Amino acid sequence: MSISGPLGRQEDLDTSAVGTPQRTGNDSYSAEILLQGGNNSDTYICFSSNIVSNSSSSSYLKVSSNPIILSVKQKSAKSVIVEWSQPSGGATVTAYVVHYSDGVDKMTEDVPAPSTSSSITNLTNCLEYTFIVEAISEHLSGESDIHTIALGASALAVDIRPEAMSSTSIIVRWTGMAACNSTSQIVKYRVKYKAESSGMPHNTVNETREEISLTGLVPYTLYSVEVAAMNEEGEFVPYCPSITVETFEDIPGPVGAVMASPSLSQVTLTWEPPLMPNGIIIAYEVSYRQTASSEPETRVNSSALATNFTTESNLEEATEFIFSVRAYTRVGPGNATSLTVATLGAESIPTLRKTAAILGIGSGVALIGIVTFGIAISWTVFKRSHRRAKPRMYTEDNPAYGVTLGVRYKPSRRTDSSPTHTQEPVYDTIS
Repeated sequence: MSISGPLGRQEDLDTSAVGTPQRTGNDSYSAEILLQGGNNSDTYICFSSNIVSNSSSSSYLKVSSNPIILSVKQKSAKSVIVEWSQPSGGATVTAYVVHYSDGVDKMTEDVPAPSTSSSITNLTNCLEYTFIVEAISEHLSGESDIHTIALGASALAVDIRPEAMSSTSIIVRWTGMAACNSTSQIVKYRVKYKAESSGMPHNTVNETREEISLTGLVPYTLYSVEVAAMNEEGEFVPYCPSITVETFEDIPGPVGAVMASPSLSQVTLTWEPPLMPNGIIIAYEVSYRQTASSEPETRVNSSALATNFTTESNLEEATEFIFSVRAYTRVGPGNATSLTVATLGAESIPTLRKTAAILGIGSGVALIGIVTFGIAISWTVFKRSHRRAKPRMYTEDNPAYGVTLGVRYKPSRRTDSSPTHTQEPVYDTIS
């Protein structure tokens, strides 16, 4: 294939590639290749040449991996919810397109990334629909396999409407929808629910009506609810798409672990947040009074956004106080946690100083004794290892001279290994 340039020259475009090249622009040398396929990171090289020179340029193909449709569930008589997995590997996905058709009309729904679900509405009950999810990337897209669903093929509980009634209860309402091509009626429903953050299995309860009250729930907690219908044959159809609802806030539980650090005229308190906040903690309240007093408590508010501590000053010395701490949500205060603390007396400080001084003197004396003892031991060892041989007096009978008075030297310990031990004693005669 060849196309003409602005000066009448011709450019040959290779049509043996995986796509069809097309000339773009009237006044420039450019071409667009419409690719029919390719893999992520495939390399494409473009060559250009004339009678003077030639050049080339490389480009890496960016292709998304294929998404996988996880489920298509009928939400009402005219709507479904489609869920899919995010592609693993490949180029970055910039958006998704859900393609669906009833066999006659073809429709699409655009979904921005990174969302991986879409609610498709304005469908017709009792018709069969096909769904494909396309992952859009810079160059080529990845497509899921075809997923087919027949709306109204079985009895369903649709239009699930959960509503929080209090901090510990919700009411769930729905509409039963019989199958399109069956005379079988719905005889009862099964409702399953759980707290999203608990990690616990679902709770399950059966109901013959089209509503149910769920009680004994945890305040300010997100719950998921699903409903399935059972036909006259005793078969439960698949559950409807999960719907979430959050219970109301309530007063918080008591704060945890209150600790106190007293001094002469002040007490510093620290505490842990409530184990059951039951909402958003907006403030803490600290109150105190003397144990023996009938006066009203003194209250001090502390922001929940700061560290959970407070210091109360200008208290009477050597006095016992009862401190109480409680948390607030937007509903109100929770139960207080109390602690009895006594400030120190003025006489405690000299006593402490005296005790410290005595301990200091005693420690100094002990240290001096230890050092002195160490020096004595070292000196003794030194003297023993360096002492000279001491003379010892003796008398010895000598046949030639009669009795002779002399001195014999005993080797020192430092020379115990010397040959002196094997020699005869050395005598110095005293005349």
